[in-house]
Parts: sequence; C-alpha cells; structure tokens
Amino acid sequence: MNSFKLFCVGLGLTLVFGAGAALAQQAPPSPQQQGFEATGQLPAKYTSEEAAAVAVVKNWIDTTNTKDLAAHMALIDDNVIHRGDPAEALAHGARSYCAAYGFVRSNAWVRLDELYVVGGPSETLVLLKRTDINNPAGLEGTLGGYPVEVAVLLRVKNGKIIEWFDAPTIRIGPLVNRAANTLPPGGARVPEVCMKYPGPASAPVQGPAPAGGPPQTGAPQPHPVAPQLGSGMLSYGVTKLESRFNAEEESAAQTVRAWFAAWQAGNPLLLGAFVDQKVDFRTSPASELVKGRDALLKTVCGTIGGPLNLTDIYVIGAYWNTMAIARWNKVDAAGNRTRMASFFRVQNGLITEWMNSQLEGAAPAAAANQSSPVCQTVTTTLAAFAPAPAAGAPR
Repeated sequence: MNSFKLFCVGLGLTLVFGAGAALAQQAPPSPQQQGFEATGQLPAKYTSEEAAAVAVVKNWIDTTNTKDLAAHMALIDDNVIHRGDPAEALAHGARSYCAAYGFVRSNAWVRLDELYVVGGPSETLVLLKRTDINNPAGLEGTLGGYPVEVAVLLRVKNGKIIEWFDAPTIRIGPLVNRAANTLPPGGARVPEVCMKYPGPASAPVQGPAPAGGPPQTGAPQPHPVAPQLGSGMLSYGVTKLESRFNAEEESAAQTVRAWFAAWQAGNPLLLGAFVDQKVDFRTSPASELVKGRDALLKTVCGTIGGPLNLTDIYVIGAYWNTMAIARWNKVDAAGNRTRMASFFRVQNGLITEWMNSQLEGAAPAAAANQSSPVCQTVTTTLAAFAPAPAAGAPR
C-alpha cells in the first residue's frame, strides 16, 4: 500500500471517530442494513420500471441478432450517450451510436448471459454480460468465431436506451494499452445507412465507413440468427449469489462496500484509498466525465456523510474489467429516503469509473463547500502529496 493510501486510512479512522462524535449530538440515524445487501435477483420482484427496462434490453439483443436496424434504433434515444470501449471518450447522438454499434449491421451475433437491474421512476440501470461471436469462424475478421465476454451498462428511461457502455472483461483488442477516455469518441465515421438518425450538429462526418462491427475482409456472408436467441427465448441469469462470484467479482464487491462505508463516514480521504489515481467519474449522468482522483476528492468533500442503506450489489467481470451497479437509499436528517443507484468499473481492486444516478426525483447533485473543514483537509493533504517540481522548472 503506498504512502498516500496509508495516510488516507490513518486519517480516515481519525475523521470517522470525529464524525461519530458530531453525529452523536444529532438524532440517531435510521437502522442500517449495510453488510446484508442482496447479490441475486428474482424477476418476479422487479419493479414496474425494472420490468419495462428489461423488456427494452431484451429487444435490444433480439434486434441485434435479427439485423433489424429500424427496430433496433427505435429503442435508442436521439441523444443517447455511448462508448464502445473504456478507452474512448463519450459520444452523443443516435447517428454516431448507429455507426459505433456495428453488430446490427454485420454478420456478428450476441448472446445475453447475465442481467441485473436497478430502477425507479426517473431512470433504470441495467448491467448485463454479453458474449459476442464476432463473425462465423473462418469467414472474416481477425476474431472470427471467437467468443468475447463483455460487461455492458445500459441506462433506460421512458422506454428508450439513453446510455450504452461496453467494457470487455478480458484483455483483448487494440484498445487495452490505452488510458481510459483518451481515444476520440466512437462512431465518427458514419455509414450512409446511419445518416438519417439524429446527431449533434457538430458531429464530424468523415465519409463512408465499413459496415461496422469487427474488421471485414470481404463481402458479408449470410449468417442466420442462432435459434436459441429468437424473440421470447432468451435465457439469462439473475440469481448469481455471492458464493458464485469469481475472484475479481468478489474483490470488486468488497471495494464497492468499502466505498460506501467511507461515503457514509463522510471521509473523502478514506474514499480515495479505494479509487484509482486516473479514475473517470460523473457525479450525475447529466455531466461529462472528469478525470483524476484528486478532482474526485475535491468534488465530493463536504457532500458525503450521514446514514445510508446499501441494499443491492450486482457485479459482472473477469481479470481485466469488472463492472458493478449498486442500489442504495440516501437518508436526510429528517429520515426521508431517496432511491439512488451507482455504477462502478473496477480494476485490480480500485475503482476506475464511478457515476451516481437518482432513481426518483431530479434534484441536482450538491456542490461541495470548499471552505468546509473536510474540504480544507482534502486540499491540504493533496498539496502535501503533490509531486515536487523538476529541477530547473519554474516554481
């Protein structure tokens, strides 16, 4: 553990006790359920919003495999946010989504293996595991016939997919050596078939692109839809209890629990011990990605702390990437609860991506009071651990 983490943990314990003394002067918090959260789901217990979102996602898979572009794009919001790999910057608009999500325009097909959902009246988060069969073996593409497991986050609202994130769970493809959010957005080269869909007015159009999906070396070959993937015949898992987590999923779940414990304690420095230095984050889906652990700590200081209920954690991953969604309740001083959801991407036990979503209501995320004692502590600590300027560099 590096010196910054050790300092965070030590100072974190001090601030936890200090926060406890302050809370003792207030009304006692509501009983907590942390440590007993669910890790499996029963579809019979979906909320109405969750059931509706799952139906949208099943259609998303089905229309991918039937190659029905019109029906597929009918599921996509005009202003969809999308990213086909963590190395890419976020892109916006249905037109670039059509260009980036090439499976529906290629011979590739996909299989839905696992699905978990956390939702409410405002929006719903769906985490799924998808296996991509990029092309029939021996026909085309460098990965022909090779199954690639992908963790996928979809945000659904009003019957439309408003966000799509892919993250391969294994180390594969040309993007693995790139830092997150550093490549240009996907879908910049728009094929003619996608031009009719809405896109940002400033979206670059660079002429025709290949049909999409994996690299192709010849004319597309007919590829029938796998019969087990037809409408109404999807099979997916929703009851992966923690006893069935692989090692990376178990590690990610523990990291997420530690995040919430530090969040509840109101201790941003302890929170930082579980966050990658180059983390990408958004405090709400309405904002763009911001990079860096220091920026995250400065953003959340003074806004966290107090009682919360962590009720569900769902994880999908392997040795390269693990993605998780969590359901939790934010509890205010009066005991009122707001249903919340959080998305995490975890690598090597550290959070590399984080986003909060409010499942009911539309209150904007609170801004940190930078003059608060906690934020001043963060500023002082980060300054103490700032790298020294190079010899001869201006001070």
